[in-house]
Amino acid sequence: MKQIFTFLVAVLITASTYAQVGIGTSSPDGSAALDITSTTKGLLIPRMTNAQRLAIASPVAGLQVFVTDFDGGSFMFYDGTKWGTLSFTKTIPDAPIISGVAPGNTEVIISFTAPSSNGGSAITSYTATSNPGAITGTVSQEGSGDITVTGLTNGTGYTFTVTATNTIGTSAASAASSSVVPVSPLQVGDFYQGGVVFHLFVSGETGYVSGETHGLIAAVEDQSSGIQWNNNGSSVTTGATATAIGTGSANTDAIISAQGATETSYAAGLARAYTGGEYTDWFLPSKDELNQIYINKSTLEAVSGFNAFTNTYYWSSTEHDSDDALMQLFYFGHQLNYSKGFTSTVRAVRAF
Repeated sequence: MKQIFTFLVAVLITASTYAQVGIGTSSPDGSAALDITSTTKGLLIPRMTNAQRLAIASPVAGLQVFVTDFDGGSFMFYDGTKWGTLSFTKTIPDAPIISGVAPGNTEVIISFTAPSSNGGSAITSYTATSNPGAITGTVSQEGSGDITVTGLTNGTGYTFTVTATNTIGTSAASAASSSVVPVSPLQVGDFYQGGVVFHLFVSGETGYVSGETHGLIAAVEDQSSGIQWNNNGSSVTTGATATAIGTGSANTDAIISAQGATETSYAAGLARAYTGGEYTDWFLPSKDELNQIYINKSTLEAVSGFNAFTNTYYWSSTEHDSDDALMQLFYFGHQLNYSKGFTSTVRAVRAF
């Protein structure tokens, strides 16, 4: 104890006299606050695991440690903003880049591109963080990909940032994404893109895409209560004979090609000219599409702002022959082939 006390007194006297400390030397170098001289021993700085190093709260610039489980053991220091190896050959990665966001039901998928530099150490994971809410999602991988953040609130706008993590630490956050709003799954009767949904495509139907939601929308109003299927009474075979769901747009194209692209004096031309919701891709429904509207008639008419159907015949885009096309009576659903020169009602539809 006496020896320790004597040593401490000596150190204090030296420090107060010279503002320097020498260990193993009586004449510390004038540029050093602490000069340790030895030819048989070294300086042992704090040793710890990488997890313990990352847990150091508020490290000060210049802090040095030896990390025992990183690259077989590495000296690391903190430069005031980030950790690096003593030679600074390894550091945290650059920030990733967000390439896209896609909303879902209470979730958003964030697509990202890996940073150009991984800091000299392989990236082990990426984390996306929402604003507001700071809700996160993480994927464990080295390269570009997608992160799904769940637990979001439908109808709320979110932006996201993404960080990359390697064994050194976590990158700065990426630039924020554009705002995206999670939405509930679409259902028949939802007001959407200029009209009301009356059918959602299922596997096997034209327009179906696995993992995505697509379907058909009915205009909120009739485009005419009395218009011919053909153009000015002419008997022309248009080739628009498809009946299935997903074929009405192609039928309409065929009719317009045969009967005049700029004409609105016939059913298909009038449907295509409709611009409800500022969309320009409306068409005359095929036989089966028209029947789906009839099947969901009461659901559609219950939507605020949707004009009720009349109990009359509505034209389809399905041609029977040069003289007749198919129509449907919305009073009780009967379908029949009738003269193209007959004046009937038109309700345009569009696909999404």
